[in-house]
Amino acid sequence: MMKKLLLFVMMLTALVSCQQSEIQSIKNEEAQVEKSDQVYEYIKSLGFKDDEIKDLGKDYLVDGDMLFDKSVVPDSSKVKNGRVQQYGVSNYVGYNVQPNITVRIDPSMNVYASEIAGAIAIWNSVTNCRVNFTLSTANDANITIYNSDLGSQICGASYTPINGLPSGQVYINNILIANNSFAQRQRTIAHELGHAIGFFHTNWMNTGESRTGTYGNQAYYDAKNILGTPVGTDANSLMNGGECGIGATALSSLDIVAVQFMYPENPPVAGTIPVFRYFSRTTTQDHYYTWIANDLGNGSNNDYIFEGVAFFAYPTQVTGTVPLYRYFHTKPGISLGDHFYTLNQSDVSSDPTYLFEGIAFYVYSQPLNNSVPVHRYWSSSYDDHFYTKNQNEVTGMAGNYSYEDVVFFAH
Repeated sequence: MMKKLLLFVMMLTALVSCQQSEIQSIKNEEAQVEKSDQVYEYIKSLGFKDDEIKDLGKDYLVDGDMLFDKSVVPDSSKVKNGRVQQYGVSNYVGYNVQPNITVRIDPSMNVYASEIAGAIAIWNSVTNCRVNFTLSTANDANITIYNSDLGSQICGASYTPINGLPSGQVYINNILIANNSFAQRQRTIAHELGHAIGFFHTNWMNTGESRTGTYGNQAYYDAKNILGTPVGTDANSLMNGGECGIGATALSSLDIVAVQFMYPENPPVAGTIPVFRYFSRTTTQDHYYTWIANDLGNGSNNDYIFEGVAFFAYPTQVTGTVPLYRYFHTKPGISLGDHFYTLNQSDVSSDPTYLFEGIAFYVYSQPLNNSVPVHRYWSSSYDDHFYTKNQNEVTGMAGNYSYEDVVFFAH
């Protein structure tokens, strides 16, 4: 029986790995000490013990390849429940960026150019996946792969996406991987590219990584389940952490399911279009759904974060579909509010605090044409409605969302 899998991705640009040793240090040493103490206490607030935190000089290392910059104090107000082991979703690479993610090889990595090309091919070979890596010599490439001395135990490191862009840097410890086989060197690079597009470690629960918070660069992250990947572990996952030199050298079947769900290329039904999901964490807690990619574009870490494709619907009415109406609920005392989606205008038409914004897109009111239910949840603490076809991702979700009903059906 196939071992169950839980693939996780971290909220927009969580720092899951190492930073280059050349990163400029804080000039004021006293300020640096004060900040590093705050960062250390923040890491402990996530549930890590003193003996699990390693001092690397400019960074603290946790769980083998997660780095916290000592010079940047994370926002502790975003921490929820420390090490609660729950499902997860990340901020994703923007829809318009996905088909051409450019990768530059720094001269320090020329010796492993073949391994880099092979690592790129691993991801590009996945069918029905919109993500495509392309080698580039441009200095402004989306990702640059560098050689970096990461210490005696860390083979590679990377950020995850922020502001709709993949991690700008991937670091590989050439000295440490030099004696590994070609396949294992290639695996290390492919693993870090996985982080760069938003994957967390598949085996994160076994290693005790935190479910939610912010990292040293202020990137938000939450761990939530990827639809189609059940709870558990997958020994064959390329995204398992702590397996440098011994890990899987190809994507597992469930790795493939996960990346296809995160970055689908083809609509499941002819005529449907992707509906994009965004979430604002800093200005207000509000989920927003649209099929128009330019509405909010690639998203912003300080505004509406891009959370990928929520489901597929229709831009115009076809047989059997009905309009889904969008309202904006103003919140008393503030100018920001909650977007509300419904099939029945009578739900809120008599309430003047709900402002009609038009037809969002077209969906089914019943399970026709192999459509699936889209569930609505409500958070009284966030004053926010959340819509998803994946009920698992709500488990342990910040905001204490409570279930309301199936609102409509989509793909």
